Amino acid sequence: MNILKFKILNKPYFLVIILTLLIIPTFVSLLRTGYFPMQDDLQAFRVHQMDKCIQDMQIPCRWVPDAGYQYGYPQFNYYPPSVYYLGEVLHLIGFQFIDSVKILFILGFIFSAWAMFLFLRAVFGNWSALVGAVLYSYAPYKAVDVYVRGALSEFWAFVFFPLIFWAIFRLIKTGSNKYIGFLAVSIGLLLITHNLMSLIFLPLALVWGIFFLYLEKNFRERFLKLFFGGLLGLSLAAFFTLPVLFEKQYAHLESLIGGYFDWRQHFVDISQLFLSNHFGYGSSNLGPGDDLSLSTGQIPLVIALVGVALALIFYSNKRQRSLHKEDSKIAKVVIAFFAVDLFVLFLIHQKSSFIWEKLPILHYLQFPWRILADSVFLLSLLSAASIYLIKDKKLSIFVGALGIFLSLTLYGSFFTPLSWLNISDEEKFSGIYWEKQLTISIFDYLPIYGKLPPNHKAPDFPEVLDGKAEFLSYKKGSNFQLGEFNAGEMSTLRLPLFDFPGMEVKLDGKKTTHINNDCRLEEYCFGLITVSVPEGSHFIETRLEDTPIRRIGNLLSLFGILAVSFIFFKHRKDEKH
Repeated sequence: MNILKFKILNKPYFLVIILTLLIIPTFVSLLRTGYFPMQDDLQAFRVHQMDKCIQDMQIPCRWVPDAGYQYGYPQFNYYPPSVYYLGEVLHLIGFQFIDSVKILFILGFIFSAWAMFLFLRAVFGNWSALVGAVLYSYAPYKAVDVYVRGALSEFWAFVFFPLIFWAIFRLIKTGSNKYIGFLAVSIGLLLITHNLMSLIFLPLALVWGIFFLYLEKNFRERFLKLFFGGLLGLSLAAFFTLPVLFEKQYAHLESLIGGYFDWRQHFVDISQLFLSNHFGYGSSNLGPGDDLSLSTGQIPLVIALVGVALALIFYSNKRQRSLHKEDSKIAKVVIAFFAVDLFVLFLIHQKSSFIWEKLPILHYLQFPWRILADSVFLLSLLSAASIYLIKDKKLSIFVGALGIFLSLTLYGSFFTPLSWLNISDEEKFSGIYWEKQLTISIFDYLPIYGKLPPNHKAPDFPEVLDGKAEFLSYKKGSNFQLGEFNAGEMSTLRLPLFDFPGMEVKLDGKKTTHINNDCRLEEYCFGLITVSVPEGSHFIETRLEDTPIRRIGNLLSLFGILAVSFIFFKHRKDEKH
């Protein structure tokens, strides 16, 4: 039977089904009751805290009540929240918190594969897209993100990488305004999914856009639309990104770049990047003895190199004129973005340390090997381009099928947890598991008024530092605390709550002043809210309110939502007419 007559390769929906079936081994180990240990074992806890925000209608969620040993933390004022909103939706449907996390990982595998197929199909066609999407799914680094590190937000960034490239490509090709909306939504979602992935990926998207504007010779016509789409994306994410940028001085960030997280300790050598097929569940350190996979994956690398060779052959034989116009563009894409990927990989090697020294913002990446995320995407793109450039259809199908088979064979065993815990939500959020979650990463985002993290759990009631006061009731919410008390005389109360910009204290409905540096009876200053109250019966309420920059961010995000909605509505209306 002539394989060229297989019309199945021209049926995208069938190929999506095939793609989904092919990637099942990446997440099948999660399809059981219980949970698995991971290095960032706060994923279920963050969904749990998001649930408390939503119950209190704290939208957007910024402050969570139980982190910081239950003194509360500005968790989602700095840590990207998008995936945890989705986790909360899953919980509201009826799933346990731990099951919601597992489902989020599964959806991350599926959606990133589908998104990559959508993008690659638009550029290279169906078969190339299937091959590239499978290689994208089986990248060893994605197994590390899920089954070793448990880096849920970073893992979900892989969903938005191809969507951003796809929106840019389609906008330049068609000029249709709906792709302004798609570009804005994709950029906005990436920004509120992972800060650091946005930092290292958006420059690639800029290069992609400029490169295709050059190839299509329509720079003036499309540039403004691309710029507007990017601007709208920033607007959509402003409720989160503006506080991150302008309120970073109000939290301890030194723990994010010191000690184990010092970038100097986490460069990767050439053998690890290109030759090693080791997969472990440990950590990285200075030197080549890392007990986890920090490899590009040999299969996508080899296929990408085949594409580079083909592209160079086209030009070295001076066959440009005989090439189909689109083939010529793809050959240029392969050469240009292979060069980009070489630079990306250079940044992971210690020889690039001079660049890291010059750009302090890179220090917040903590691990230079995090930039492997860019390389995973680029090598999958280049692999799809390679399959496209193999003009013999039988050979193209053979090489692509071999690449898929080898990826499943070599890397499939990576996609499983080291061990499994037969626990439920009840066990996860009680006892030693609960205590551990209250204190993991306790220094990260600690409000600046505290010198060090607390060394004991927050009390249920405020402390009476002087005077006489008795509390009749006291309630802790997600971003507020309130209670009734009787003061026998002028008294000083210290609330079990960190002070932070936006915290307001009201006594009997009227705003009153507070301090955060009365540290009596503490080994060191926690930076807790302290207030003086007069004699009598009172009602006290403390709540985190929006600062001016948060209000501006909220308004910009609302504007972005309205603008994107208008773009889609107008496009649909124009299509009907």
